[in-house]
Amino acid sequence: MKSYDVIVIGAGHNGLIVASKLAASGRRVLLLEAGDTYGGMARSENLFEGFLAPELASNAGGISKDVVQDLGLNKYDLLFNEDGIKTVGLNIENESVIFGSNFGKSIEGIGKDEFKRWKELREKFFNQSHLFQSLASQIPVGSNHKTFRSKANLFFTAAKLRLQGKEQFQELLRMITMCIADLVEEELETSSLKGLISFDSTLGIKLGPRSPTSYLGLLYKLSQIKASYQEKSLSINGGVTSFINALFKSAEENGVDFIFKGKVSSLIISDSVATGVKLENGVEYSAKTIVSSISPVNTFLDLVGAQNLETDLTRRIRALRYSGTTSKLNIILEEIPKLHNSQNLGANYRYVYAPSLDSVESNFNSLKYNELPSDPNFEMYFSQISSESSLNGAVMASICIQNTPYSLKGDWKNSKEVLMNKVISTIQKWAPEFKKGILFTSLLLPHETEKKYCVAGGHWHHSELQIDSLYSLRPTFGVSDYSTPIDGLFICGAGTHPGGNLFGLSGLNAAKRILRESTK
Repeated sequence: MKSYDVIVIGAGHNGLIVASKLAASGRRVLLLEAGDTYGGMARSENLFEGFLAPELASNAGGISKDVVQDLGLNKYDLLFNEDGIKTVGLNIENESVIFGSNFGKSIEGIGKDEFKRWKELREKFFNQSHLFQSLASQIPVGSNHKTFRSKANLFFTAAKLRLQGKEQFQELLRMITMCIADLVEEELETSSLKGLISFDSTLGIKLGPRSPTSYLGLLYKLSQIKASYQEKSLSINGGVTSFINALFKSAEENGVDFIFKGKVSSLIISDSVATGVKLENGVEYSAKTIVSSISPVNTFLDLVGAQNLETDLTRRIRALRYSGTTSKLNIILEEIPKLHNSQNLGANYRYVYAPSLDSVESNFNSLKYNELPSDPNFEMYFSQISSESSLNGAVMASICIQNTPYSLKGDWKNSKEVLMNKVISTIQKWAPEFKKGILFTSLLLPHETEKKYCVAGGHWHHSELQIDSLYSLRPTFGVSDYSTPIDGLFICGAGTHPGGNLFGLSGLNAAKRILRESTK
């Protein structure tokens, strides 16, 4: 049995980060990936005629500056969009709004009085997101991790928040459990603007804009903007792929060994101590430290096994809400389509179809009953296909459809095409030539994501990002500090603090936790 200092399971971005960081410390690291390449749910797939692109990830916004700086990723020529990405809030019946980069620093399409109220509301949002931003890079205080340093960090974060002023502190306490609908309806009047903010607050979360605590979804998003590299997004064209490739190069240069198509079937555990892993092909590897970057549901229930866990922890893991709610539609077009007013759609814009707050709420109501939304909300990015491809001049539309059920009432066999056609028909209304230019379409539903990417429920964040699953409660209390009841086993995926997207701090925090543990 070949032995390593560290075995990392899953070559998604968090797995690559923790492997690179630990290998840089001089440890011999093996990274095992079930798929045939690195990147996890952000990996590139052969979508059409040799064209490689991420099938699930749409953009590389919100990458932590700590990850970029700690791993020295700038040397891999990452391209940052200095202007940021603007969002067009589409509304077929009325004029669309253009939401400026850095979450609406400027807005076109609304009146001066409304923009003034928006500026005040936006400032309040960003001030309150400071708590999440401050906690993101901290190792949560957990039952296995109660050091003076961790407690002090939490105390100083709370103190800073309190020092912002009594009124601001009280306002946070008032708002933190509110629904985003109440907040935007108090101050705003433009339908597409309220729809856009409602969409962003609930994207990837099983809540509607009128659901209590849906405001937290927006605070989480804003905290990632403030903590991201230079508070900017990677360029859309090649952004996700550039970031994932940089992480792979970093891991390679630090000496990480990779095994692809190496799916782990179980951990080797003796007397509650993890000593190695067993692959599906029967090959075994040993290590003193094992780090799982895959879903905590898959980690504990499939790899560890209920027989090696306390009943209470098994029950809490099974109770996690991990059914995915987002589908991904990829469309390759001959060229960038034109709007009905003859303007070209730009590759440096994000397009959101959530024409009103009520539209977003209606989509969520359908999800509650495992039904398809009658008028699906979605976000869309365009990226120009490289001239090196045989599809020279073509463009890819990357579309995330919100509020699509994991289990549909009825049969997905016919409903899959119905959903895709509904989205295409909506785009047709403001881009009449869109359908004519389609070369290829591919729709991945949550249950298909589960199977293809080996993630329980097909949930992009591995479990819900809601108030009862944040910080010391993520994924659940007792395993929130990246350690587990199995000695030598750590977790670091999107199901751990601070959560999903391409933020990367789950992997970096876990690596720091492991390094700190070894110095005791």
